[in-house]
Amino acid sequence: MLDPNSIYVWRVGFEASVSASDDQVEAWSKLLSVEEWQRANALRSDGPRRDYILAHAALRFVLAEGLGIPATAVGFQGGPSKENSEAATKPSLKAGIGDHSHRSDLRFNLSHTRGMALIGVALGREVGVDIEWQRFMEDLDPMALSVMSAEELALWQALATGNRNRAFFKVWTRKEAYLKAIGLGLYHSLQSVTVPVTATPLDQAEIVADRTRADVWKVFDIPAPEGYSASVCWEGGEMPEIVVQDLNITQIA
Repeated sequence: MLDPNSIYVWRVGFEASVSASDDQVEAWSKLLSVEEWQRANALRSDGPRRDYILAHAALRFVLAEGLGIPATAVGFQGGPSKENSEAATKPSLKAGIGDHSHRSDLRFNLSHTRGMALIGVALGREVGVDIEWQRFMEDLDPMALSVMSAEELALWQALATGNRNRAFFKVWTRKEAYLKAIGLGLYHSLQSVTVPVTATPLDQAEIVADRTRADVWKVFDIPAPEGYSASVCWEGGEMPEIVVQDLNITQIA
């Protein structure tokens, strides 16, 4: 039973997808839409293709559990537009899925990176999540300049050099979680948004500052394995209970 005063976050490790049998991968694949299956098949490498299939099958499984319906019955509307990127909308559940009387306000978000995925679910409020593998970046300075606001850049440049790569990804995940929560992703100006700049996880929720909007959004970091950064962002100023759990992918069918 989902609580409207909570946000639920599932961590999904991709290790098991490597050793999964062809039959298991095929079972996961059957949960995907035709469009998702086409995107999966467009990935030439077997590993990324399996990871994509697992991440999207996991999302359907999590939503099905919350809705009380089979995972094969979960359907989405919205998302990227091939014709016009500016017309893209945040994916949502198709109308009529599940118990409409109390599930029509279910919101969700999915993020995946090398080795892991993150799924966020909430009732009655928009939610965004992001997880990133903190790879070493040789072009770190120009990347920071291109994505950070002036306030963020000044704080980031004041950090010790050895902390900047990790701090960059902390900023990135916080900012991307917000941009996904509002449904615009990278179609929104990155430099108009300011999030906390630290090389360590946040110890409390922080307000996201966006020069283009007046509504209130907050961001908080999700515990992640060494070498990863993960964040969740939600609509509204109050701090909900953040329920974090690991998904056992052997349950997905």
